[in-house]
Amino acid sequence: MKKSQIQETVTQSPILKPLQDRLKQASHITVQSAARNKVSLNISWYDVHGEAQSQEYTIPAGSTIEF
Repeated sequence: MKKSQIQETVTQSPILKPLQDRLKQASHITVQSAARNKVSLNISWYDVHGEAQSQEYTIPAGSTIEF
């Protein structure tokens, strides 16, 4: 996929934009659950101070995310 196509996909899906940004920083990704057309991910990363952070994201089934 070309860079312009990726940018279009992210622009068309504003809900997944913060998730895409967080994936770039991720140190650990865990699938919490996958049921009822939803997938729950727990994403962990280190902030600028070296402190471990984590956040849970729920995305609809059929969404495409790139690592």
